[in-house]
Amino acid sequence: MFKDLFKAPQFNPKQFADFGQANLEKSLRLTNIALSSVERLVNLQIGITRDLIAENAETTKTLSAVKDVQGLVAFQRQLAQPSVEKSLAVARNVFDAASATQQELNSLIEEQVLEFNKNLLATLDKATENAPAGSGVAVNALRNVVETASNTYDAVSKTSQKIASELVSATVNAAEAGAKVVATKASA
Repeated sequence: MFKDLFKAPQFNPKQFADFGQANLEKSLRLTNIALSSVERLVNLQIGITRDLIAENAETTKTLSAVKDVQGLVAFQRQLAQPSVEKSLAVARNVFDAASATQQELNSLIEEQVLEFNKNLLATLDKATENAPAGSGVAVNALRNVVETASNTYDAVSKTSQKIASELVSATVNAAEAGAKVVATKASA
C-alpha cells in the first residue's frame, strides 16, 4: 500500500535548476550575513582603536603635567570612572553586533524550516492525488503530524528567543550596575 503512495518522481531539469538556484541564493544570503557580521565587528574594533589612541595621547599629556603625589592621586581617580563606562559601552556594542547576526541567522533558519514544511506538505498533496483508494487517512495523518510539528517549532522558537533576549538583557543590566558600583567605590 505504501509502495504505491510515494511513486518515484520523474526527473525534471527545470525543477533541478530551480533547486540549484534556490540553494545558491541561500548560500549567498548566509555569506552576506557572515560578512556583515565581520564588517560590524571590524568597524567596532577600528573605532575602539581610534578612541584608545586619542585617549592615550590625552592621558600622556595630562600625566606629564602632574607635578606632585596629590596630583597623581587625583589623576588616577579621574581615570577610573570613564574607563569602566567605556568598557561597558564596548561590551554592549559587541553584544548588539552579535545579537544582530544571531537574529539574521535565526530568520534564515526559520525561513528554511517553513519552506521545508511547505514543500513536504505539497509532496503529501501530490501523494494523495496518486495514492490508492483508502490511503488518504494515512496521508492526512502524516500531514497533521507535519503541521503540528511546524506549529510547535514556531511556538518554541519564539518563546526561546524571547526568554534568551530577556535573560541577556537582565544580565547586561546587572553587570552594568555592578561595574558602576565598583567604579564609584574605586573613585571614592
